[in-house]
Amino acid sequence: MAENHTTEAVCLLEQGALYRRRIGLDRLTTPGDPIFAGFKPGAFSIYFGDAPIYHFDLEGRWQRAFVAGTHFLKGLDATIQTIDRIREGPNLVLKRRTLGYAESSDFDSRIRSMALQLIADLHAERLGRTEPPALKARPLESNDLRDFLDRIVRWDAAAWFAHRERYLATYGALTFLPPECQNAVVLQATLGNAGNLGSGCSPAVEPSARSPAEFERHANEVAALWGRRLSQSRIVFLAGSNVLHRPEEDVKAYLTAAGRALPLVKTSPRGAIDRSADSDETAARLEGVHAMLDDFAPSRPERAAWVDYATLGLIRLSLGVWSGDRETRAIHGHNWDDNDLLATVANLKAAGLGASILALVGAGGVERAEPHVELTARLIESLDLGPGDFVFLLTNARSATRTGARRV
Repeated sequence: MAENHTTEAVCLLEQGALYRRRIGLDRLTTPGDPIFAGFKPGAFSIYFGDAPIYHFDLEGRWQRAFVAGTHFLKGLDATIQTIDRIREGPNLVLKRRTLGYAESSDFDSRIRSMALQLIADLHAERLGRTEPPALKARPLESNDLRDFLDRIVRWDAAAWFAHRERYLATYGALTFLPPECQNAVVLQATLGNAGNLGSGCSPAVEPSARSPAEFERHANEVAALWGRRLSQSRIVFLAGSNVLHRPEEDVKAYLTAAGRALPLVKTSPRGAIDRSADSDETAARLEGVHAMLDDFAPSRPERAAWVDYATLGLIRLSLGVWSGDRETRAIHGHNWDDNDLLATVANLKAAGLGASILALVGAGGVERAEPHVELTARLIESLDLGPGDFVFLLTNARSATRTGARRV
């Protein structure tokens, strides 16, 4: 590569510590910026100078792209969103839009064409190789690069359509995801929610629960759907607004099935797997299972059950407190007593589980604003929280928009 270049591609070749296998490619027959290609844990990236930029999971499915000043995000459900930075007066505002089918197909095809062109250029020897500094990374061999480009090319329109159908067959409507679980592997033990409102004001949907046998099939389907993308995630989220009010034997069966279907390596609630020494960027190791509870009435699990759940891989509970003001809670369909919450937290801590408290900003509206703030703060301060526990303030519980988090 020519000296004095300062593009992202050049910088990553020299200093991209996350990319343990990487290579630089110079155009030998046509002008253009140098190209960077490399593997980091759980992902593969291609940079054409400063842009365009493409990121893929290890199945060859593109996830993020930056093209012509616009960010593109492709979800596991195959939908694509764009994020533009628009200036409105003195402010930069992020505008998010979901692409329609035709636009999505065109962009998928554009990425596939990019990979096909790179394969053609490598085959015709129109690209020269520049290896990374010897002590900082291993060079990405040409055969490995071609193999991964072939993997990208396999994601044509038919493959994406089949993937979308598979996703819809695997998942029902996704429930509320706590802030810590936005990138979790979601397993749906129950679907829908009872009453007029669901967790954090999400719309009510007729509730149903998977039997242990149905859940085990679901967990295996989720593992297959994620595939090698599992190496990008750290945790599992056992989803369902009332999953922890299921019979104890069912919850144990859910946790056991999750451990069989997924590469679950239980750590302590405050611990984490050290991935720095991993030499294999494909390694998938999930730290444990998170779940959520926002009904602390006496039908909740008792201390012995929490201990059993922790043994089977549960490491943290998100507790939907929403408000310390009983009248405000009632507006949102929750009627538990403060003492129910205190007892729940005490039992969780006795079982060695981590806790994350979720409260809503402005839950009571103008009329209940003062008691909501005062009583919520008082209730949270009364809880037996410790190091590694969190308090999250949410402006919108449906999307888990986080306005602030405090580590206890």
